[in-house]
Formats: sequence, C-alpha cells, structure tokens
Amino acid sequence: MSLELRVARPDDMEEIGRLSDQVFRAKRGGHMADEFPYLYDPANAHHWYVAFDQGRAVSIVGAMNWPVVIAGAATRAASVGSVATDPAYRGRGLASQLLQLAQKQLADEDVRVMLISGDLSLYTRFGARAIGWVDWYRLNPDSKKAPTPYHVRPIDPLDDAPVVARLNQTRGTRFGRSLPQLRAMLASQPMTQVEQGTKVALMVMAEGQAVSYLILNHRPFQGRGASRLSEWAGDPKGVLSALRSVQNWPEGGIEVPVLRDDWSLLAELRGSERVRSEPVSWLAKVIDGQGLSQDLQTVWAEVADRPLAILRLGEEQYKVRVGSEQWSVDAAELTEWVFGTKVPHRPASLECFWPIPSLWPEGLNYI
Repeated sequence: MSLELRVARPDDMEEIGRLSDQVFRAKRGGHMADEFPYLYDPANAHHWYVAFDQGRAVSIVGAMNWPVVIAGAATRAASVGSVATDPAYRGRGLASQLLQLAQKQLADEDVRVMLISGDLSLYTRFGARAIGWVDWYRLNPDSKKAPTPYHVRPIDPLDDAPVVARLNQTRGTRFGRSLPQLRAMLASQPMTQVEQGTKVALMVMAEGQAVSYLILNHRPFQGRGASRLSEWAGDPKGVLSALRSVQNWPEGGIEVPVLRDDWSLLAELRGSERVRSEPVSWLAKVIDGQGLSQDLQTVWAEVADRPLAILRLGEEQYKVRVGSEQWSVDAAELTEWVFGTKVPHRPASLECFWPIPSLWPEGLNYI
C-alpha cells in the first residue's frame, strides 16, 4: 500500500477535519474546526502535515507559527497539536514521519522551537522534553470584601484588543498575536466547548486607566473543581482583585499559575496555598539551536561575561561552546539544557544562561 505524505493544501481541510473529529470527537460530538478556528482555517493549511491513502487523510499533524519574545528577545516558535492517526493505520510510524516533515518546514521558516500539546511517548521519541515547571496556587474568596481601587469589567473584543495587546507587552516572555487573532480569541468561547467551562475575559481599571487584563477558564470540567487563570498581564494586584470579584465562586477556588519569572504575582499570593507543582503541560523541542542562540545573544550577554554559542554539527546534533569549554549534544539533550529546571547533568558553566523563562502556551490552542 502506497501512502502519500505531504504538506496540506486548502482543499484538504475538509478531510483533515473529518479525521480530527473521528479521533477526538467520536464520544462527545462537536467539530474540531469549530473549536479551533485559526488552526483549522484553510489559510493555515500550509502548516498541516498529512498522510493520505488514495485521497483519504489517515494521519495528521497541525501547527501554527508564532512570533515570541523570550526575556525581551524576539524569536519564533510553533505550537503543534491535533496529532491524530486513523486506528487502522497506527503502528506504522506515520505521525513520527509527519513530525519530521513539520520540523523541516518550520525550521526553514526560522522557527527555533516546536511546542507540542500533550506528553505522548511519540513526542519524547521525537526529542521533545518538558519546558519548565509551574506552581499552582489556590485563591480563595476574600470574606472581608474590603474596597479596592480597582474597577473590573468584561473585555470588549473589538475595542479592547489594542489595550490587551499593549498590556501583554509588559510581560518579558510572551507570544505575539495579530489584532485579528486576538479579537477572535477574546470573542469566541472555545473553552466552553473544549472543557465545558466558561471563558471569562476581564479588564481591570484604576482611575479610569486599564492596568491589567485576565482570561479565566471558569468552572471547567463539567462545572466541577477549580477555575483556572489562563492568561494575564499588567498589575498583579489588579488581577487578583478581579479574580476575587468573580461571581458563582467555584468549588475548589481559583487556581493561579506561577512561572519562574512571575515574581510580582507570587509576592501578591502570600498566604495562598500552593496546591501542586508540575511540568508545564506542553513539551518542547529545539529544532534550530544555532538560530535560537543568535536570537538570544542579547539576553545572555546581560547575565554572563563569556559568550555562548550553539553550532549545528549535523542532523539532530549540536556543539555548545562557552569560552574554552564545549560539549556535543543531540537535539533532545539540548532542549533539556535550554528549558529544563531540574537537569542534574547540565554543566555548571551553563547555569547562568539556562533555563530560559518558560513560555506559557495554555490558551494558544484555543484560537
């Protein structure tokens, strides 16, 4: 049986959607293309990688290419998801081959890192690794309800998108979204469809000025358990004040994620309970280490008096050099060194450079 593996075209999206629904929506219904409109947009077909059997899609990998800023330095990453194979075609390595096809094309587009939704062994065999840890704190309602200087209102997707974009610029590590993407994300309710919760997008005002915004996945998992803060930027005091003002307080409170560089938010969470510490729920693979090192040189120059260089030696092979020291690593180990927060075998000479601040991809797959 001869299969065709290639980059998708716009007229392939119907077949891609059919296979996605077969794999991901067989039990509860719905359509993946409705829930993830930007990923499944025909305009994004060139970031889908498909195996066909006589014109029928039997394995797929979807991606989106994003500008990102890491500690103030511009680079590029791709989010990867909706990886699926028809049950009759599993065990043939199709998804692995499609991930390799995606890696080649995305690297040609100056993407430095692939971020992959999930933790399947398929992804670790591909060379993806955890991108850092997140501490989750439980925010409980404030029984005193003391007055605050903040006024909280719903976000208007059309008028407020530029303000949200401006506030997001205050985060040193962040993804870039175009205004049309941002408006679509703020306006849609895909979290309701995906997790059976309600997406709440709020603007926090003080003295007539927008000081922070937040996106809350409220009462997910069929209305049970804790709500989750998905995205925020700006004044952390305002964010927590807005969360405490949420009506219909959820069972389990509201869980707030704190990343390694979220010190301002952590300071405001004093007295809150840390409920768990876990890896960020996406994996990453560095697919262009040499390009990544060039993009982040300005960041590393601020923390070390010796330059760091990553040189590509061959397929999946790199040399890392700091001064007179150098190490040869494969792509998986390089990814661990760059992102990992608990890497006992990473050389001490690299501790001032790595780990880089974690990208927080929760919410990227919702647009």
